[in-house]
Amino acid sequence: MLTSIRFSVPLIPPSVNHYKGTHRGRYFVRDEATAFKHAVALCAQGQQIDAKRVAINITLFLGKGDRGDVDNYPKCVLDGLKGCVVKSDASFKRMTVELERDWLNPRTEIELSALPDLVKARRR
Repeated sequence: MLTSIRFSVPLIPPSVNHYKGTHRGRYFVRDEATAFKHAVALCAQGQQIDAKRVAINITLFLGKGDRGDVDNYPKCVLDGLKGCVVKSDASFKRMTVELERDWLNPRTEIELSALPDLVKARRR
């Protein structure tokens, strides 16, 4: 079982504002979001973390002309990891998101690490 994973996706995830759409009152995941999720699975190359508690660091390197708020990107990244790298997105207990610039090489770098299990206090 791996305790840490690091990989890069050569794409920027769609913002949460462009993640889902509606058609005739029904929600759907947009093609851009689906493509990013598939890219995450491909770039992870089968690596998995089987831990109940996981920390994630996401660094987005925006290209020339790209813009966005730091809080709009993690949703698609976390959903892309669900089912291929982690069993459930409920296992994410700590998250860091950074925005940087790289005009020539926009990308998303993802680092995951297992956190120790917490000891639960017993009730008396």
